[in-house]
Amino acid sequence: MREILTGLNSISAYGLCGVTGFLLGIVYLFLITRVKSESFGDYMYVYVWAALGAVIGAKVLYVLLELPHILRSLGSGDGNFGQYLRGMISGGFIFYGGLLGAAFAVKIASRYFAMDFVKTISILTPAMPLAHALGRVGCALVGCCYGRETQMGIGVCYTHSVYAPNGIPLIPVQAFEAFADLLIFGMLVFWLLKKQGSYENVGIFDRYLVLYACTRFLLEFLRGDSVRGHLGWFSTSQWISIGIILWIGLQKGVRAMR
Repeated sequence: MREILTGLNSISAYGLCGVTGFLLGIVYLFLITRVKSESFGDYMYVYVWAALGAVIGAKVLYVLLELPHILRSLGSGDGNFGQYLRGMISGGFIFYGGLLGAAFAVKIASRYFAMDFVKTISILTPAMPLAHALGRVGCALVGCCYGRETQMGIGVCYTHSVYAPNGIPLIPVQAFEAFADLLIFGMLVFWLLKKQGSYENVGIFDRYLVLYACTRFLLEFLRGDSVRGHLGWFSTSQWISIGIILWIGLQKGVRAMR
């Protein structure tokens, strides 16, 4: 399942889904800027910056989580380290790192193009779960970010995955997350279209963070891979989700006290 068609080894299903998600984000951006009477070109520039920031951020966090393994491989003189390093460079992305990288890139780009940051990120935000949903479809196709073993009828078996264990029925957690991302996308667009008052009061980006953090926290219990790391009872992503929810709650509390 790693490749789309036999013989087209250079075409990765994950890569194709990622590109499709990026293009769907552009379609969304074109439509929403027309509805909001905004400049599509200006937002397109920032969108490209956000995409680059997402890729860099997702890769950096992945490398940081893999750092202990890298150090162990170097210390043991593992002869397969070069192959492992090439695989790490060509694949391996952590979504929360991508989210942070995208937000940081939007902050820089909006300042560079003299655009209001809150308004800009509010309009761009729904493109994030839309593109992410397609990315999770890619994960489902290649077998990365796989779910726990299950004997229920919903289990999915891989036969040629280089990531997931083959021949074992697994919970299709990637598909669950893709579906949740599409629901979040629809909710964000609805709130954006029904916006009353300032973009800061609507808080599109904050709503997205809370919705995704809650979703991710719950779905992590269904994950079967260990690459994302654990600390105590929870995975790295679950701790980040908890931190996001607490941070948003604290921000709301501070605003209410003003």
